[in-house]
Amino acid sequence: MIRRRGISMVATAVLLSVVCVSAASASTSATAVLKSEALSIAQMPKGWTAQQPTYNLRMGCLSQLLEPKGVTRTHLVEVHYQGKGDVPQLIETLTTYNNTPLAYRKIAAASASCKRVSGTLKGYPVTGTVRTLALARQGNESVAYLIAMAGQHLRFQADYVIARKGNVVVTVIEGNVPTVNLTQFRNFVSTAVARVK
Repeated sequence: MIRRRGISMVATAVLLSVVCVSAASASTSATAVLKSEALSIAQMPKGWTAQQPTYNLRMGCLSQLLEPKGVTRTHLVEVHYQGKGDVPQLIETLTTYNNTPLAYRKIAAASASCKRVSGTLKGYPVTGTVRTLALARQGNESVAYLIAMAGQHLRFQADYVIARKGNVVVTVIEGNVPTVNLTQFRNFVSTAVARVK
């Protein structure tokens, strides 16, 4: 009887370790898939580079959008590109959740209620407004915003799309001084969403 219990405990331990390894492998595999679906430097205009942004394009009520309460983020991939000099800047995120449709609805509701932002750009305090941007629907559902910020020495604009395609929330934000090239932004967004399978 003791021997059977010992064998049973060993079998349970082996099974648990196999389950843990399988879960870790699945997580690594899912992240690798998202990385392969993210925008690459090949989709950027000539002269752009892959590097961390020098500006925080998501400030104030936009800063925690991708962490809605009541859902759990399961995977996140973020890529950053910038044009010659330090603008324009582009950030794309691909995020999955334990309930992605619900997460998207919460993110969309939070972004709709965000009307004013404030923060610091290039060392200068700025304030701004967030308003709806008319863009064609992307993926299963999407929302788009224009963020206009200004301070004593700076005018800055960011265009922001939040879309859900299947089980992935795709966000693309491009910021520039003084305004964003809307045609270029639309191309970035459509390419980003099309790459998600």
